[in-house]
Amino acid sequence: MWIIGIAAFLIVKREVPDGNFLSVDDANLAALVAILDVLVLVMFVLWVIALARLARQQDWEWFTGLLILQLVGLGIIGMVAYAIAGPIDVDLSKPGISS
Repeated sequence: MWIIGIAAFLIVKREVPDGNFLSVDDANLAALVAILDVLVLVMFVLWVIALARLARQQDWEWFTGLLILQLVGLGIIGMVAYAIAGPIDVDLSKPGISS
């Protein structure tokens, strides 16, 4: 998703006159901007879901790491690390399951 976003940004930056992204006259570029908006929204929702899940699990180390990395602009690193090595979601409310 990041590669697509960066490529789209570079295409739009090259094609839009005066660097004003609000004055897109080409329908293809307008669609590209709309796709970028959707991708940003999806990524934000997934990030919020990951943070909510970590808060529910009370895994504050991962929560803090993801939050700080996102706030300093390195959120993709935190999300990839979370996807690869993040905590397993265990429902502790079921009988017989312990942490």
